[in-house]
Amino acid sequence: MISLRKYTPADFEKSVEIREIKGEESRERWRGRIERSGAWDDHYFHLAIDLDGELVGDLQVRHCQQAMPPGALELGLEIDPAKQGQGIGTEVLKLAADKFFADGAHRISGSTDITNMGMIRAFEKAGWVKEGIMRGLFNEDAVLRDYVTYSILKTD
Repeated sequence: MISLRKYTPADFEKSVEIREIKGEESRERWRGRIERSGAWDDHYFHLAIDLDGELVGDLQVRHCQQAMPPGALELGLEIDPAKQGQGIGTEVLKLAADKFFADGAHRISGSTDITNMGMIRAFEKAGWVKEGIMRGLFNEDAVLRDYVTYSILKTD
């Protein structure tokens, strides 16, 4: 069974591996986020993705008050590569929408690289609506990466 839960200190090393965190400063910043998991920390809210008692991913929810209206959230998720393709992303998108709509959100958006077919399928299977392409969103090694964005509304 897939569930969302607060992180525990025992999750640290596996979560670093899943999130591909490099460098001591980044590791320590992440350790602080884990300690505050399940509560808003600046404009981030992190939950562990659990599959039958095993940490298999990270759910990040963001709300920047300067850039987003109240009730609008953005999320991202990272799934352990060894667990991808098993429907975990689809289920997490559904669980996250249920949780944050119950907490008062009215809109949740997310995006992924246009080549990430697994995540695109997860958005579509979870009932999210494709909104469009964000051209050149990320600059990775001097290559501009396009991202496709999806959303779901409380009224959907």
